[in-house]
Amino acid sequence: MKYLTILVSFIFSFSILQASEVSEWFEKESNQFLEIMNNNEGTESENYEKYKSFVNKNFAIKSIAYGLIGENIIKKSKDHELSLYLEVFTDYLIKTIYKLANSNSSSTIKLKDVDIKDDIYIIRSEISFKKSSANLYWKVINTGSSYKIIDVIVENTSYFVTKKSEFNKILRKNRGSLESLIIQIRKI
Repeated sequence: MKYLTILVSFIFSFSILQASEVSEWFEKESNQFLEIMNNNEGTESENYEKYKSFVNKNFAIKSIAYGLIGENIIKKSKDHELSLYLEVFTDYLIKTIYKLANSNSSSTIKLKDVDIKDDIYIIRSEISFKKSSANLYWKVINTGSSYKIIDVIVENTSYFVTKKSEFNKILRKNRGSLESLIIQIRKI
């Protein structure tokens, strides 16, 4: 019984330490994001480059992109198609974040809590702008060298689930053609 208590205490302490690390990472990165968002001095091009750098640094882009199309499409696609898809999806994600952020200037992000489930950190936060606010959940993984965002859930709507449904609809309509999906993403 004594060893079980020690083991449970160790696991609990380790979980708290991990939650503390991801909380520090989140605070730092969300503050950087807000600085970019609230920067009215830079040109549009300069601000876009800052968003691009932020997204490349903090999002698990390849995991998200490949997760959206599924293993069957990945297996049947050629390397150059997958490379082009990843490039187009990355640009699409950056533009999505850029447009979303530019429509919500003078915002604040407040960390509420961190939960760990199946090696995925679920960070609950609240974003406030003017007199309104929204709950945001960030699904984050530890890659060993850094933390990466794999999904953002705004008011119970998952970016990943929404895009997976949208992309699957395009793929079904075009008999699984990754090339057709790339063309459609470029149009969005």
